[in-house]
Amino acid sequence: MLKNFMLCVVTAMGTALVTVACSGGQMDQCVAKNVRCAEPLACDPGDGVCKCGGRGGVACPTDFVCDPVKNTCLSTKCVVDRRPVDCSAQAGTSCDVSDGACKCGGTGGMVCGANEVCDPARKSCTPQQSCTSQTCPLNQVCSPATGRCSCGDAPCGAGRTCTLVNGNPTCTADQCSGVACTGSNVGDGGAREGNVCAAASGMCECNGVVCSQGQACACPAGADAGCAQGLRACRPSSLCAGVNCGGGMVCDFADGLCKCGGPGGVACAANQICNLGPPAQCQGGQQCTLPDGGARLCPGGTSCDPEDGRCRCGGRGGQICAAAVSVDGGGGTPAEVCVLSPIQTACRQPCDPRQASADCPMGQFCYYDSSAATPVAYCAAQPGTPRPAGEGCTSPTACFASGRSLHCNGLVTGATGICRAYCDVASGSSGCIQVPTAQNCVQIIGAPAGYGYCQSTQ
Repeated sequence: MLKNFMLCVVTAMGTALVTVACSGGQMDQCVAKNVRCAEPLACDPGDGVCKCGGRGGVACPTDFVCDPVKNTCLSTKCVVDRRPVDCSAQAGTSCDVSDGACKCGGTGGMVCGANEVCDPARKSCTPQQSCTSQTCPLNQVCSPATGRCSCGDAPCGAGRTCTLVNGNPTCTADQCSGVACTGSNVGDGGAREGNVCAAASGMCECNGVVCSQGQACACPAGADAGCAQGLRACRPSSLCAGVNCGGGMVCDFADGLCKCGGPGGVACAANQICNLGPPAQCQGGQQCTLPDGGARLCPGGTSCDPEDGRCRCGGRGGQICAAAVSVDGGGGTPAEVCVLSPIQTACRQPCDPRQASADCPMGQFCYYDSSAATPVAYCAAQPGTPRPAGEGCTSPTACFASGRSLHCNGLVTGATGICRAYCDVASGSSGCIQVPTAQNCVQIIGAPAGYGYCQSTQ
């Protein structure tokens, strides 16, 4: 049988260079054109062009030079003695390739004056302010050089807040994202609720204080016509006086509404019923009824919204919690759970408080909330004024010490809890620090098996 073949031509240059051009291969254009590139450029064998980075690199345009370390082209205007122009002394600026000047936001930006500061995102300069007139958010400090509040070395952008990560101020995601506050609307016609979410902690506060169980963020006694927000305080609630709830619902002292599951539960619509579960959720309504006539069951502590049939945290008008996210090769984040309490509703990432390095986002730690309508462990930010072990606590995320979250044990309606260290029940006393007193690991009442807290044996 005859076979077709092509002859490979081998050309030897001296004893060092051998070029082979065979059928089916691509000719080296650098050799074919005898291209010689000046350093630091290298020839791309695909097209025979001198490029920064060689094969697959970039052909530097006029007035640009190659940075062989980063394989990128730099403007000759922005290079002095083969070194990039240093703009680090002027915060927010970088070199403009057209003229080599350090400008706010780089190319196309502005040159800020002596009494101006740079906003690099907007490429604009604004008048410098004095720190004497500045009140900075939690964990931020006013910089005398700029007159602006900063978190460590830089200000936090929109949707971010300053939290302490290992003791260092760091910009992290705003903890109030997805949080809806509840609270007293006595005397203001419902126009404004008393509790406001604190960006650093993600907790709803009444003028900086998290109201304890059985309280509401309310105006002083006798202020029937309402009051300024600054006059509101956590006061014993009388909002449920004279309120009669039916269908298994209980009045919530935080806002005076009948809730499925009691304080911190869900307010059902008129065409819904309360299914006490657990977990408790509102069911019924045309949009929440399945084709076979059954009721839609919602996961993760959510409840069906009768207006669109979707499962939401807080039921009607609430937030849709994020679904699980998986990544190739394993990992990802679990589906968020709905945390309902008398002061707020929030979608949170679930976690295991027994693990020292729980898989929580940066700046957050794992807490088990026994006061929630459906008790659950979730990730939350470190409190602004943390309570150490042995001290009283009035919120599920108030306890923190030595870089770890602590459990607010015994936090129930109308009672203050005590901060205790988390532990694994299976570890017994070995899971607890034995100084200054001996301790043993005790199961948290109502929590998943194994979730424990350290209790003194004396």
